[in-house]
Parts: sequence; structure tokens; C-alpha cells
Amino acid sequence: MHIGTQLMVIGTGARTYYTPWLPKGADNAVFIYELVQKSLTGSPASTFTVTGYTKNREDAGSEGTSFSFSNMSGSDFWKTEPTNLKQLVRFKITLTPGTGVTGPDGVCYRFLPPTWYDKAV
Repeated sequence: MHIGTQLMVIGTGARTYYTPWLPKGADNAVFIYELVQKSLTGSPASTFTVTGYTKNREDAGSEGTSFSFSNMSGSDFWKTEPTNLKQLVRFKITLTPGTGVTGPDGVCYRFLPPTWYDKAV
């Protein structure tokens, strides 16, 4: 997973990055990422968003079925618990600069190791 990755945005356009596809470890998972350090300025402030995708190997395209993260009680940790995962999983990371940003904005983030679990039968 990504550990201590830093992303910066300069200018007015959003920047989007995709992680590599990784094989699922089970039918369901818990994914958590942390914003280790952030400099998100502007009014409204710059934003950092992560969207997860899952698809089978034979499915075309760079995305698939999406799932989103939610904040864990106002902390710098974000969590998602997707179920019925397909064969592959990846994340789309978007950093959008805020209005009036005069210099670089960015974050340093890390994904914690995922927790995989199968459905009970």
C-alpha cells in the first residue's frame, strides 16, 4: 500500500492519480487511510478525496464499481468497508486546489494495511 506518499498541486486545476490494481484478498475489506500532514488552503479550502474501485480482470476501463470513504469522527482517518469485491481493487486520488491559493497545496497520506474477510457461510 502507499505509505507516506506526498502529493502537491500548483495552479487551479485538479490533479487525479490512480493506484495500481491489486488483487482482492477476500470478498470484503476494511480500508483506512490517514492524512499524515496537510496544507489545504484557500477559501473554500483545497480538497483531497479518495474513491475506491473494484472490477474483474476482463472488465474494460480504468474504473469499475465505486465505493467511497467517510471520515472517522472528525479525525484525519478515513474508512470504507466495501462488500462483494470483484477480483481487483484500486483507488482514485484527487487533489483539488482551493480558491485563491497562491502557492503549492498538498498532503502526505498513507493507507493502512487492509483487513480482508470472507462472507460467513
